[in-house]
Amino acid sequence: MARGSMLLWIGAMAAALSPVTAAYGYGVADVVFHNGSIYTMATSSSTPSKVGAMAVRGGKITYVGSEKNIKAFIDKKTKVVNLQGRMAMPGLVDSHMHVLSGGLYLLKCDLSYQALGLEDVVKHIQGCIDGETGKGDADWVEVVNMDYPSLVEKSGAVGKLQLDKINTKRPVIIRSSDYHTILANSRALELSDITADTPDPANGKIGRLPGSKEPSGVLQDGASSLLAGPPTPSDEENLDAGRAALKLLREAGITTFQDAAAGESHHTIFDTIKKEGGLTSRAYFDYRIEAPSSLNKVSALVTDVVAKLADLHDRAKIGPKPTLKWQAVKAFVDGVITYPSNTAALIEPYWAPVHGSDDKWAPDPDSLNDPYWKPEILTKTLELLFLAGVDAQLHVDGDLAVRIGLDAAESFRKKHPRRSFKLGLAHDELSHQKDWARFAKLGVDPIVSYQWSQFSSFYLPDTFQSLAEYRLRNLQAWAKFEAAGRDLVYGSDWPIDPLDQFLALKVAVTRSGDPKNPNSPASQGPPYDGVFPGSGISRESALRSITINGARFLRADKEIGSLEVGKLADVIILEKNFFKVPEEALGRTRVLLTMVGGEVVYVVDGQKFGVKAKFPNSDKTTAKIARRSIGGFGAQGLSEDAKAAASKLRKRGECVHKH
Repeated sequence: MARGSMLLWIGAMAAALSPVTAAYGYGVADVVFHNGSIYTMATSSSTPSKVGAMAVRGGKITYVGSEKNIKAFIDKKTKVVNLQGRMAMPGLVDSHMHVLSGGLYLLKCDLSYQALGLEDVVKHIQGCIDGETGKGDADWVEVVNMDYPSLVEKSGAVGKLQLDKINTKRPVIIRSSDYHTILANSRALELSDITADTPDPANGKIGRLPGSKEPSGVLQDGASSLLAGPPTPSDEENLDAGRAALKLLREAGITTFQDAAAGESHHTIFDTIKKEGGLTSRAYFDYRIEAPSSLNKVSALVTDVVAKLADLHDRAKIGPKPTLKWQAVKAFVDGVITYPSNTAALIEPYWAPVHGSDDKWAPDPDSLNDPYWKPEILTKTLELLFLAGVDAQLHVDGDLAVRIGLDAAESFRKKHPRRSFKLGLAHDELSHQKDWARFAKLGVDPIVSYQWSQFSSFYLPDTFQSLAEYRLRNLQAWAKFEAAGRDLVYGSDWPIDPLDQFLALKVAVTRSGDPKNPNSPASQGPPYDGVFPGSGISRESALRSITINGARFLRADKEIGSLEVGKLADVIILEKNFFKVPEEALGRTRVLLTMVGGEVVYVVDGQKFGVKAKFPNSDKTTAKIARRSIGGFGAQGLSEDAKAAASKLRKRGECVHKH
């Protein structure tokens, strides 16, 4: 629409103020959206699922409905957003991520989840080290977002002997993107006094060299706590990490997040950012707790947690400005199902390669892991927390861990049938068919990460082999939970995976990756471009899981999660209509604009909507990150062409990274 025509249109609308405004009980709007497809995700029958226009005033939605009535909400001061036929929807609610960790990872030497062999990994790390100045032999090198299964597949066992090839006297550790495996060089083990005599911790394993007790440099789960470094990030590093994470979140359209393993330092960091006006997403934090050693110590733990949350939690009603909510705890019940970690708690044993055979696998009776929490201790802890008004989220990856979580909920329901509680079971990668209906029966929320139901190096070939074919039907059984009566809640688990919400939603619908999306393993070609076992869910279910269902889990569905009159204006505009694009293109859309509480916090470069974003798209922090990461900020520079070029170089054994 030409500028002159637009002014005439606005003037005509302003002159046409009518009883419609009064009927809704609001005056003219600060912002209106029109000329597009606005999907409300509303649960109320009084609000249509799709409308043509919406008005916002004072950070709240004042009208959703027909285009013909929107003129009543416009005067000369109203900003008019012409959607130009595009789709608008509620802001995304990510119910399980690790925001501070993700932000810190953005600042480190980053492998960006790429499927690399040892030679490429060593060369990239060497480049990071050589590019640093002012570092001494005692300064730790921390490398993140390693694709551990691909590394093992391409190069065999990797540990200190291989990392010692890096030309440095500094201690080096590499963190796998699954957060459950760390590789350490000899210097890191030496400084940490991890020796052949060091016992495995209760919640982790120290890898050993074949035929001996000597540490191999592979540390699983809680064994990482034995490391003497790296040092705790400085206050300024933490603030940079928080700011960087929030930048990535607003570009992804995430207007509400839940950090699923937080400590008191998170509050200090994000409260500082909030006071400086930079909190651009509604922040929820799960306070991480560890298992007490006995039932006698449960009461003291709960008393301490309740007191801490009382100090941290903002009890004010949710308003337009984001704030900090601390109303839940997080506990890890087990590890991960993926091979070779195999630290998740299963009902039946993992399978392992048969000695002397190249292709035969059989049940390994020694592979059953005890959960990190004894069931009776977990049950008692959750009971006391629920009675104190504290919600909970549990990491449960294996089917035994899922069952233990559901058993704890069932115990509480039986003892306190009239008491309300919120319990989320996160991941549920492997579940038992006898437990699928229990989610709905007990009112427990499955918090799932759809991107894991696509083929990747974490599954093929060895994880599938270690689970055995008969259990594959129970892998990532999201549709089974929904069919049994319980709505799904989405959590990205970032930075376990790249932050790509629409790729995850595409996988939810199709159970397959996207060969044209560099964040998808399918872009590596066969065998990752197939269809994962199991059934997908509908597009509407996928979007509800990341909007209104997430808001409900956070006890915030009266204020956010859908676009309804009286709710807060958390809105995003998409490049493509999720309901209309072909299935293969579902994971290739971008967020063009993000609004939080009526304030525009992000507009993509080159897009003109008639509103200005509060924050720039490029700054000093972004430039700093780009120099440390493969693909730049958030690996956004990893184009399809770049991935193909990297693949060709890797085949020739050359370094694919510029230093």
